Amino acid sequence: MDNIAEQLVEKRRSGTDTAKKILISVAALIIASFFMYLAMMGMFTMVIFAVLILGGGVWLLGNFNVEYEYIITNNEMDIDKIVGRRKRKRMITVDISTAEEFAPYPSDHDVNVDATVHAYTGSETDAYYLIVNHSGYGKVKLIFNPNEKMREAITQELPNTLRVKLRKNGC
Repeated sequence: MDNIAEQLVEKRRSGTDTAKKILISVAALIIASFFMYLAMMGMFTMVIFAVLILGGGVWLLGNFNVEYEYIITNNEMDIDKIVGRRKRKRMITVDISTAEEFAPYPSDHDVNVDATVHAYTGSETDAYYLIVNHSGYGKVKLIFNPNEKMREAITQELPNTLRVKLRKNGC
């Protein structure tokens, strides 16, 4: 039977994100107002620049909306990053059957890895990490926020030794 699961999580906005959004909004409005002032003084082509500045500000504000999609198809897990609901990029594809560790994040012990992929909401309270061997990146630590259905789908594809270890620890 095929093992298929999907989950979409939205990255939480931090205080710095809010400050950046306010700064971009204020800067766009001030610069556009300046161009409109120049347009009223007789430089009518400045209206185009004012509209372009406002459009650029709106486009930049949309880049703060980040979502991650986790897709499991049998033993492969794909992580996609969706920015502003208009741009999707595949972050990584991992083979769960090469997993070495799967546990709640942050872990009690430090693991030496070659690369780390952060695909979580920003909250570590319900985050998990998965350490896998990747053909292109070496040993990869994936930090993400799987729900119960996603954790069950991952557990089904883990190597048997790791699955037994998780059952002993009560995970």
